[in-house]
Amino acid sequence: MNFNKEIIDKITRYIINILMPKNKRLSGVYYKNSTTKHAMNESCSLEFSLETEKIKDEIKSEAKEIVKKYFKTPEKLIQHIRTKGVNVYRIKNAEKMLRVIGEEEGFITPKKGINALFLNIILGKKPFFNTSELFVFDEKNTEIYTIARAYYKYCGYINNLPGYDYQSQAIFKKMYAKRYHSSPFSNNTIDDLYACKEALSRDMESINFAIELSREIENSKKALQKIKENKSTNI
Repeated sequence: MNFNKEIIDKITRYIINILMPKNKRLSGVYYKNSTTKHAMNESCSLEFSLETEKIKDEIKSEAKEIVKKYFKTPEKLIQHIRTKGVNVYRIKNAEKMLRVIGEEEGFITPKKGINALFLNIILGKKPFFNTSELFVFDEKNTEIYTIARAYYKYCGYINNLPGYDYQSQAIFKKMYAKRYHSSPFSNNTIDDLYACKEALSRDMESINFAIELSREIENSKKALQKIKENKSTNI
């Protein structure tokens, strides 16, 4: 998560200092995606995202309600995901296998090219050079917060939040692979970097969702335990 925030900050500085023409640094540049608008100049960066924030709040509320319902039965949450009409695959050593193409266990947006071919092969599908959106979990019992984060991402994807589109995800994955390079943003346009910034933001939000859920569950457990202890004392 800290890495994502660091990269977002670096993207902003890179756009202003490297990519933005000098004659644009005062007047600024403008970028628009599905639900968010960005305006940036030399002195500030503004984001107009009321629609995005509204959708995010709705998604968080919906996802949290579903995850809490199946919190003690992770496999039933996976079964619930299957009812959405999206393919769910279970494979051995999922995290290790997916790492080869820069992915992780959970929800995976549509892919093309060599990465899609590799994904189809490890999933036991026909060797096509494209995939639709899908879930991949380990064949063994998967940890509830991994499923929760994946479900949150899926909700964002089907609600067309910026950052889940193919282009944004492709740039995000490439930049993540080059994260230790001295110039990870080279050969990218301003629009590319804004798209990557959105994808990074969505990734951070999915992590925060899992963390927030964990805190709520733990606080709920502590509150219940305290009530039980108080009842025991009063008896």
